[in-house]
Amino acid sequence: MAFDGIVTKAIAGELQTLTGARIDKIFQPNKNTVLLGFYLDGSNYLLNLCVDVSNYRIHLTTHQKNNPKVAPNFCMVLRKHLLRVTH
Repeated sequence: MAFDGIVTKAIAGELQTLTGARIDKIFQPNKNTVLLGFYLDGSNYLLNLCVDVSNYRIHLTTHQKNNPKVAPNFCMVLRKHLLRVTH
């Protein structure tokens, strides 16, 4: 699917839900996927960011993925910089 203006508008509309939210969790279940946990007004949201060449996407989800016991370095860097800013 092409990533055109229609898709971009739909994504922007969905992400408006997160305006004012606080990042409280960051996971990296595999090398191409990052999950950002957001908290806003008593509700939790999970943003799935996938950069896989054949299956790229960004969307809100409720589906948890299995995470490795030891977080990859990129995930640790994201936690260091993003969680420090939001707390």
